[in-house]
Amino acid sequence: MLKRLLVLLVLIVCVSSFAKESTSFRFSLVPGFGWPKKDVVGLNFGIIGAQEKDKSVTGSDFSILCSLTEGVKGSQSSFVNVSKNAVGDQGGIVNIAQDSKGTQWGLVNFAKNNEGLQIGLINIMDNGWLPCFILFNYSK
Repeated sequence: MLKRLLVLLVLIVCVSSFAKESTSFRFSLVPGFGWPKKDVVGLNFGIIGAQEKDKSVTGSDFSILCSLTEGVKGSQSSFVNVSKNAVGDQGGIVNIAQDSKGTQWGLVNFAKNNEGLQIGLINIMDNGWLPCFILFNYSK
């Protein structure tokens, strides 16, 4: 009985993703080849890279190697994270964001325009209290 309910739940989630403009789960093996090609409200998961051009993630964006997502509201975690608009948390070895609101934590953090905190070895922020600082940096 439990097995049937689980299968039914999985089918409902899969079928409902066809009817909506967004999906609760997207899987990507390599950048540009994610399925389904919709905005994500839930989990975006990638092996080598999680990326879909002009798509956003609200929730969790996780990739083993590299996450290249246009816009993230929530958490972005990978060895390398790149986002045009990041709201929330970016965590990895290298974090890069054009506009960031929240926390970046990693060895190297870069944000052109940041409203928040960077924690790492090298922290670069154009509007930071210093443009480049070690251990931490925060916006003016």
